Amino acid sequence: MYLKYEYGIRNPKPDQLLKITNALGISINLVMDFDIETASDVLSLLFKMDEQIDMIINGEKDENGNIDPKTLFIRFKHPEINKRLAQFAEAKKAQENLIASESDFPSKETFQQEVEQTNATFEENKQHLVDTNMMVRKGTNGISVKMYPETDL
Repeated sequence: MYLKYEYGIRNPKPDQLLKITNALGISINLVMDFDIETASDVLSLLFKMDEQIDMIINGEKDENGNIDPKTLFIRFKHPEINKRLAQFAEAKKAQENLIASESDFPSKETFQQEVEQTNATFEENKQHLVDTNMMVRKGTNGISVKMYPETDL
């Protein structure tokens, strides 16, 4: 059955997927496929996050006292999330800077190799950044959770 999952022939049911991710010690959200295509999709996720974790959504006020959408920002009250997001932003900026510097490379092949290596490193870094089970739900400040695989006795 697991080979069918690996090859994409079959998808596990939600309860089975939860067992698999718990056994791997990862969040189920890492393997869920979120089809985010519309503004409604994005806003729904943000609203759900706001219900469960401490988010700060703010920006500079315009002359009418309304938040100027161009200055809008989202930040989290949990320092670990902000730290990891800052690391992600730095890696993303480095990736963008590399793309912008294509003309600095001696050949297209050299540039392409560097892009492929940078992209691979970027994906590894993203996996490292999400590798935490620290609770961030409202009211759980600083609590860490270790998930153990379920065993059949």
